[in-house]
Amino acid sequence: MISSKKMRFAVTTAAATAVVCTGALAANVTSTTNVNVRSGPGNSYSVLTVMKSGTTTSNLGTSGNWTKVTVNGKTGYVYNKYLTSGSNAPSTPTTSTSKTVYVTASALNVRSGAGTSYSVIGSLSKGKAASVVGTSGNWYKIKYGSGYGYISASYTSAKAPSSSTSNTPPTTSTSSGKTYYSTTAGLNVRSGPGTSYASKGTLSYGQAVSVVDSSSYWYKIKFGSGYGYVGSKYLSTSKPSSTTSTPSTPDTPSSNSSIVSYAKSFLGCSYVYGAAGPNSFDCSGFTKYVYAHFGKSIPRSSASQYASCTKISKSSLRAGDLVFFSNSSSGGSVGHVAIYMGNGQIIHAANSSRGVCTDSLNSSYYTSHYIGAGRY
Repeated sequence: MISSKKMRFAVTTAAATAVVCTGALAANVTSTTNVNVRSGPGNSYSVLTVMKSGTTTSNLGTSGNWTKVTVNGKTGYVYNKYLTSGSNAPSTPTTSTSKTVYVTASALNVRSGAGTSYSVIGSLSKGKAASVVGTSGNWYKIKYGSGYGYISASYTSAKAPSSSTSNTPPTTSTSSGKTYYSTTAGLNVRSGPGTSYASKGTLSYGQAVSVVDSSSYWYKIKFGSGYGYVGSKYLSTSKPSSTTSTPSTPDTPSSNSSIVSYAKSFLGCSYVYGAAGPNSFDCSGFTKYVYAHFGKSIPRSSASQYASCTKISKSSLRAGDLVFFSNSSSGGSVGHVAIYMGNGQIIHAANSSRGVCTDSLNSSYYTSHYIGAGRY
């Protein structure tokens, strides 16, 4: 039999607990970016699912800086910083329309609502086509990923950009059928006539190739069992002397140190799974965003980035290259990517507790998880 004293204590404790778990709550909350839903109110708890940007759900209670929600059939906690009260609909009515526009800025933010006060959920590179489904003031509502986003109409054009002379020039056949030689070491062979195309491999210094088609800027060559493209200024009809110095690999951003400098400008930004900048990133979203600033279009996931890059040895690493890691020290598939800074240092969107930060590539953790390195 429970004594009256113990019963009073139990009732008091239950009441106190009820005060913690209840109260005046907002009817709904909406995520301002893709954010992790965790099993408890803290970054140390496991991730149950991801609450996609713009998702609205009921506020089930709060615990410190965390809100309890149910998303995708999972009940867990989301950090308050990435939530707003109520729905996140734009204040200006959206008018339905249907057209295609093209980005004129080097990198155009895609936001969760029609205004700069809304969170950034991604970005579009210059020349990228966007399917417009509505307008809201000076903003376009576009199809983005599996949902929608908003871009400023000021940085778009209804006219598709013309092919850049440095990217996809018209081809001719003036040099067709001739043998040329690579005048530099590690010359990238690309899948198309432009730096936006993936690298299929490299040519060594002095390597002979057969040109099958050409233009002022790019030569189409026989490569392996198929064909590829190389910058015409790095080929010569004369075989270079073996004593000629070999310049650094061309066909990369003009200064790899610039990649590192730009990446460092995001130090301290938060890590959010599925985010691709500029205020928050996941690992591959960070590398893709940084490379896009230099006109490099690379795949979205770390595994795809590793699959499409030119593989290089760790000893060949230079600033601006990518390094890849598994999530397990026992090996496995690629699960993480970072940018090499030089001097054995990397910069990356590490995790939700550290955000964008730097680390030593030679630390025990990254040595045991290292898979390989690549260059675009």
